[in-house]
Amino acid sequence: MATHKVSAVTIDEFELPKGRHATGALIAAALMILSARRRFIQPGSVLHDQVIARSARASKYAKPVQDALFYTLYGLHGIETVYFALTKLKKHNVKIFSSVWFKWLIAVFLGGVFVQKHFDEVVEKKELKTIKEI
Repeated sequence: MATHKVSAVTIDEFELPKGRHATGALIAAALMILSARRRFIQPGSVLHDQVIARSARASKYAKPVQDALFYTLYGLHGIETVYFALTKLKKHNVKIFSSVWFKWLIAVFLGGVFVQKHFDEVVEKKELKTIKEI
């Protein structure tokens, strides 16, 4: 029977992404928001009036593109979030349903791979700190 490998490093706090990870996470979250609301591409919106209305082709494909973005982003981020919870959070002893657990899951759902890379950096930083203490 296989068991998961538990790390000696326990993550017991949430750290907001900074720098390039924060930028990527914000862009991913913004795309999720834009893809979730039809009003962002309807007449009267800035995106419609400044970009979409200038091209018949853009008008034709705006809704299918928005739908594809929505299902792709929410689907992939949902799968990433479940995978992250079952692997990385479990490996680093983050207590299930704790506030830290929820913060990391929400951040990964909104920020995707950028937040996962940030988590890896947080773990690495904590590992180095632990090694220096020994």
